[in-house]
Amino acid sequence: MTINATSIGKKLDGIGRFSLLIAKHFIGKREIIINEKAKIHFSEDELKELKIIPASYSPDFGFRGHLKRLIYINFIKTPLFNLSQLQVNFFNPNQIVVVHDIIPLLFPEFHKKQYHYFKYILPYALKKVKKIIVVSNHTKELLIKHYNLEEEKIKVIYNGIVLPEFKEVEKENFILYVGRDSPTKNLKLLVDAFNELDLKDYKLYLVGVNREFNNKNIKSLGYVEDEELDMLYRKAKIFVLPSLYEGFGYPVIEAMARKTAVIASNVSSLPEIGGDGAIYFDPYNKEELKEKIKFLIENENKRKELEEIGFKRSKNFSLDRMLKQYEEIV
Repeated sequence: MTINATSIGKKLDGIGRFSLLIAKHFIGKREIIINEKAKIHFSEDELKELKIIPASYSPDFGFRGHLKRLIYINFIKTPLFNLSQLQVNFFNPNQIVVVHDIIPLLFPEFHKKQYHYFKYILPYALKKVKKIIVVSNHTKELLIKHYNLEEEKIKVIYNGIVLPEFKEVEKENFILYVGRDSPTKNLKLLVDAFNELDLKDYKLYLVGVNREFNNKNIKSLGYVEDEELDMLYRKAKIFVLPSLYEGFGYPVIEAMARKTAVIASNVSSLPEIGGDGAIYFDPYNKEELKEKIKFLIENENKRKELEEIGFKRSKNFSLDRMLKQYEEIV
């Protein structure tokens, strides 16, 4: 079986991180395709085992890269494992596809370029494939509802992370956000809530964001390397994910695994993934978010209790557990 890992770019987003973990696990066991930009994530010995296509196919090139990967993958006739719903072979029935989310279908106003793909092309392709893997029960329910797919064809495998070694780190007075700067991430609500709370002793750090804000206590950090991100997760007093929609919500588990209290929106897959390890709010209700942030700042015992519950919850999402489930299928 050929594993399509071309969705790994030089800079890793959620799907890229997932694809990298899968690719590394199956090196030497399956044929794996990556693009030139992804070479930075592999050792010299690993690269000898990989099929490498040009850099222009990388997600680092945005829509053009997506389109080139989609066209390329439709020429593969061998059994195929696609690690993203953005690259599906329309003609190969011997194919497994991982569907992380269908956000462009649910929020067409924010994803005009991808809407027609998710509305017409993806459901057509998914009806022909052998197996569909989704990362949450919520996504499974959406596929059945919107695409009229057979339930038996869909398997839920929760994403896994490399669980970090616990280190006792002194918390600092900042709130952390990790994610893209896109409308569905609902960043404006978090920024407005922080501004209105007027927390003079706190800062808001935004990873994955490059904008400037009219508040010296709001810091856009852009893309950060894994080592720096690890320390930000560990030192943050509170992690907030205000998204309008998440297919899974990697940052929630990553924060929990480092004993950081999590506040997340109460929509899509987030309550399913976070369980009792987070507290939730309506992502359309700024006042409720302000209340949750203020509550955790003013109640240290409750915050530490939430840290422990979340830390325990994160153990359910180990990488080994995820990979064992994929080995049974691929």
